[in-house]
Amino acid sequence: FIALATVVYADYERTLSAELDPFCEPSAKCGLCYVQAEGSSDTVHHFWATFGSPAVLSVHTRPGVRLLNVSWHRLRKRDFSVAAFRFSEAPIVSSAVVLSKLWEYKDVGNMAKVDPHLANGTHSVSLGDLVWGDVSGCEGNGSDVVVATFTANSSTSKDDAVYFSKDGTVQVTVRVQSASGRQDQLPHLLYTSNSTQLEVSLLGLATKLGDDSQFGLELTALDESPANWTLTVDQRSSFDDEYTPGVFTNVAVVPRGNASLTLPTYLHWKPVSYRDARRTVTLSVDANNQNLTSGAGWWRFNAATAWMAHRAPNVSSTALNLTLGSEGDGHYKKYHYATWSVSAGFGSLPVEQVSTTVIAVTSVGLGIPAIVAIVTVGYLALYKPEPSL
Repeated sequence: FIALATVVYADYERTLSAELDPFCEPSAKCGLCYVQAEGSSDTVHHFWATFGSPAVLSVHTRPGVRLLNVSWHRLRKRDFSVAAFRFSEAPIVSSAVVLSKLWEYKDVGNMAKVDPHLANGTHSVSLGDLVWGDVSGCEGNGSDVVVATFTANSSTSKDDAVYFSKDGTVQVTVRVQSASGRQDQLPHLLYTSNSTQLEVSLLGLATKLGDDSQFGLELTALDESPANWTLTVDQRSSFDDEYTPGVFTNVAVVPRGNASLTLPTYLHWKPVSYRDARRTVTLSVDANNQNLTSGAGWWRFNAATAWMAHRAPNVSSTALNLTLGSEGDGHYKKYHYATWSVSAGFGSLPVEQVSTTVIAVTSVGLGIPAIVAIVTVGYLALYKPEPSL
């Protein structure tokens, strides 16, 4: 088993407290889930929202630092002149993930590949143009986990209204845990108290380009970075698929040469998407990542850029595109369902260990022949037969 590269950083149990729409007028619905994750040596402030585009922002501070205000009047005006969030002490570092685009591509021949030479073969949907409903969840003080769900079932763009013509929805679920562990449901991603888990589900969407279409996603990762900081895809193989049956690969986006960094950020996922709510293994398909590109449009308004714009010029932006689908899977139309999960965090990247089941099976598989060989050699040494004349 080849483990993903890691760096040393504290990961310990945190105390979680959640608040919906902090500092928002009592009669208004502002659409922000704020989670404070208090540790003994630091605090992580999480901001999850869908105004602009769905975004998760993590602000890392010293312990005891508090959120003092959210400038809602500036957020409503999309005014970047002043940072949207004010703390009792200057933060140390920030990072964010923005779900920037949903895109459809024609998959002629059901090969699950994008044909760049095909005329009108792709169509992108800005997730900032979708109409998002009220936040569901965002509860729990002192709990082990805080979960919030955001759902959109229409678009302000006439060009994209077709996707929701059959009661389709785009759903984003975000969660943070107080300690390290592994997700209960497939793909059973590892997480730490320094990470946030995102799940994107495409439910019952119609297609614009025809029945032979698949979908993909674009994420933009933002972080405060030193000069010449670049991110790279680290893809490693394993012979252990106990936790994610049929998947022998771990994928991460990490800083290139990150051993010298004190607080690196990362994205971590399994290259698999599921075609049904039960996440049936036989209905799993590939989630293939494309080459990383510069997130040129990172400054477009959302909860993350409302803060990160004031951390410039030391803001690195990287766009990650994924395609969801496998060769011969019948395209998206067959099940009208796709869900994919990713973990975003800072510090030490969770390391997949070989499971005890695999160790036991391997030991039995290798041990029995070895025992037979040893017994045979011992028997022959003690009872060496006389050579026949």
